[in-house]
Amino acid sequence: MNAKQKITLIAVDVAILVELCVGMYAASHDPENFTPAFCKAFFSLFVPTLLGGITLIRLLRDKVRSEPDAA
Repeated sequence: MNAKQKITLIAVDVAILVELCVGMYAASHDPENFTPAFCKAFFSLFVPTLLGGITLIRLLRDKVRSEPDAA
């Protein structure tokens, strides 16, 4: 894993922690329906972040150069 991928991974981890806080905050406004409100708020943010992070980490991979055959 190269440096750009590590920075991306740290950024995605921090974003997920922020999303967890946002989900808890949004759910705290409706204590009667805490679990559904949390799931709706958290997962609507979490899924795109996770998919975007996976995609970005794959895009930032080092390119492997194929060497010509020495025939």
